[in-house]
Amino acid sequence: MGDFNGANQPDSQHNDNKSLKVFIRYVFYFGVSGQNFSEQARRILIVNLFSIVGIIFTLPLGIVALSRGNIQLAAVLLVSATLFFANQFYLRATHNYKVSGSIIIYPLYFLMLYLVFSGGVSGTGYVWIFCVPSVSLFIQGMKRGLFEVSVFTLFLILILYFSSEIATFSFQYEEHLKFRIVASFVVVVFLSSIYEYSMSRFNDELQMASKKLKEVAETDLLTGLLNRRGMLQRLDVFKSYRLYLILIDVDYFKKVNDLHGHDCGDFVLSELSRLIKKILPNSSLSSRWGGEEFLLAINEDSSERVLELVESIRKSIEGHDFLYDKKSLHITASFGVAELSEKSPLDIALKVADRRLYEAKEGGRNQVCF
Repeated sequence: MGDFNGANQPDSQHNDNKSLKVFIRYVFYFGVSGQNFSEQARRILIVNLFSIVGIIFTLPLGIVALSRGNIQLAAVLLVSATLFFANQFYLRATHNYKVSGSIIIYPLYFLMLYLVFSGGVSGTGYVWIFCVPSVSLFIQGMKRGLFEVSVFTLFLILILYFSSEIATFSFQYEEHLKFRIVASFVVVVFLSSIYEYSMSRFNDELQMASKKLKEVAETDLLTGLLNRRGMLQRLDVFKSYRLYLILIDVDYFKKVNDLHGHDCGDFVLSELSRLIKKILPNSSLSSRWGGEEFLLAINEDSSERVLELVESIRKSIEGHDFLYDKKSLHITASFGVAELSEKSPLDIALKVADRRLYEAKEGGRNQVCF
């Protein structure tokens, strides 16, 4: 009995961890997968957290201000809280973090300037403005964020030094405090800019490295075509009404390696891949399936058009002069064609293409079997 319960323990923990991940993804990522922490997931997470923080701070403070009879401050805080709260529904419904970020940042600018203008509670309203640079730079990016923070700083200076001349009900700050507020804010802007710049550079380099690693993992180094893994991944997600698979095998390729060496064989494969890419439409996929075999995927509605393309490839290979080490080689290839559709899924279509390739070989090679 003890062993039975112990065996169930890991499954229970696994289910709990899975449930926790689903909950976190639903609450913080709004359903977008955060497992690989894509740029969209990262942006949605941060914008969502900014919105939640906005609600947490503005709603209670608005209620406190209302209870103290400060109607104007309460109204500004509660309207801001309402906007942040509505933004939660908008972000969940659309996943549009750019518009959602704007819904956060522009009310935030107004709220912060109002707190400086009114003084907030006992003249402490200005302490909240130091969150502006980091939020603005993240949501708006370096260039636009710096521009908007610069405009914000200008308004901050105008409010601190000139608002009393325009409105007598604005909060009166001491002269030495005005300078310290502006100077401290500029320092925070400077530090936030350095941090955001370094993070953006790091993220760009990380994404570039990730892209290169993905390309290496999915690309055949000799031919530059997709490898088997890369081709299968694309076929799994390929959305097309009709897709044709073409399996190609170089005829008597072993003789090329035996008579002229493996370097010559590599040259033939590389040159053959170049001929294939030259003829194939841009919407098609091409891969080195393994050894001297190639797998193509052509997105066409007409089987006649597919046969025309495949026949063009066959003739191009047959008529091409493979010149290697001052020796002219003539290569041919055999082709097996199958349709990929709902009635003929990937595994079945591959078997059909392979069977037809075998028929082309048995029928004398250098031909297309459909």
